[in-house]
Amino acid sequence: METKYLKYILVIWALGITLSCEDMLDTEIKSSITGQNYWKTENDFVPYLFSIYQRNRSMMADNMIRIGEERGEMWEEGYNNRFQFWDQNLTPGTTYDWTAFYGTIGHCNLLLEQIENFDFSNQTLKNRVKAETLALRANTYFFLARVWGDVPIVLNSVEDENAPLYPRSPVAEVFNQINTDIGTALELFPENGYQDKYRFSKPAVYALQADVKMWTGKVLGGGNTDFDAAIKAIQQVEASGVVLLDDYGSIFDTDKNEEIILSIYCDRYEYTSPRINEAFLRFDTSNGADNIDELPIRLAAQQAYAVAPRLLELFEEYPTDKRIERTYIPELYEGVPRKYWANKYRGTQYSDDRTPDSDIIVYRLSGLLLLKAEAYLAMDNLEDARIELNRVRTRAGLPDVTETDKTLLAMEILDERGRELFHEGKRWLDLRRAHSSGLINVYEFVPNLLGKSTPLYWPVHTNVLIKNELLTDPEYQ
Repeated sequence: METKYLKYILVIWALGITLSCEDMLDTEIKSSITGQNYWKTENDFVPYLFSIYQRNRSMMADNMIRIGEERGEMWEEGYNNRFQFWDQNLTPGTTYDWTAFYGTIGHCNLLLEQIENFDFSNQTLKNRVKAETLALRANTYFFLARVWGDVPIVLNSVEDENAPLYPRSPVAEVFNQINTDIGTALELFPENGYQDKYRFSKPAVYALQADVKMWTGKVLGGGNTDFDAAIKAIQQVEASGVVLLDDYGSIFDTDKNEEIILSIYCDRYEYTSPRINEAFLRFDTSNGADNIDELPIRLAAQQAYAVAPRLLELFEEYPTDKRIERTYIPELYEGVPRKYWANKYRGTQYSDDRTPDSDIIVYRLSGLLLLKAEAYLAMDNLEDARIELNRVRTRAGLPDVTETDKTLLAMEILDERGRELFHEGKRWLDLRRAHSSGLINVYEFVPNLLGKSTPLYWPVHTNVLIKNELLTDPEYQ
């Protein structure tokens, strides 16, 4: 979100709106909403929407890596502070807390309740605000459903301390709600293109829909109906004018460029993503790396993870791949690599330090083309699957894949997503789909899962369980 929107976000806090949505699943509600005193004119809804985007930004920036990457196979120990998610050490005491997700949902619910019967002079504005809010809610539930499976469905705001408790709903019902919100949002958007790529648009919701349908098609057994829906959604995105940029590196250097469908705005003086810091090298310059001036050094970074051999192996067959330089960078000593570090989201080098203020990409065209290839292949259309796969490979300077065996072609697509989308919050989720479809056994594919029985859905945090007697986590009881 651009800096100019910050003034609208600050309005929300300056007005003193106290929203206890984060506690909507707790046994005790500490405060009540005073939002009834806020909604005076139609001009109050856009600032409130921006405040939800602010929450969404924190949620997405922190969790795209935590949820989408850390449990995968693309990282190895860096120099410091690896995390329990990478170790596959997930119990109710060590898992992630979903409270912030429900805080975002609660704000969405409140806005949708208040806007429904509010008389707008500008119906286009009203429809767009509703559409974006529904998209934000659908996206949040999509995160929840992929991580925890069965989760509570909460569609009401918290009005006072008597808010009801909610049990976990079956994951299929959660996806029904996600699809309902997506469908309504698509109907409401007044334009087919983009207002701002930092905000949900009709094409961005189609991208979300494709992502959702690929998950339900493979993980929940939705099959060809879902795969066909994913293809049609991606075709809608392609019709919005996005293109593959010629230069792979420019995707990450130019904000809101023509390949991007949806991204998250970051700024040194407003917001930077702490989770991205983990891929940056905190490095004492006295150690004397040969290429110290080229490394993405950040003095405050946690340097938890370096690039694992699995990613390097994906590129070994294609040493001239144009993506290599911008995907990872070696830390060299007398010409010998000691570690390899992620080279996306480098941030900006200022006079005092490097800040991870690069925009974080949620959806871009190449990722959707590879999803499209995956969908075609799932429907036994190998020819179109190869066409979409090779569109991405051509930009990277790789030869066309001509594979005619379905299983081998599926591995080619999974590998290509690993090369193309490394460090973009996709890998663990890709592996989950591949595992559910039988392409891989993730317990053998991910080194840190070998010999373990850690469930693929995450446990619910103890702090959440003890606040709501209706919640259960049977796998850990």
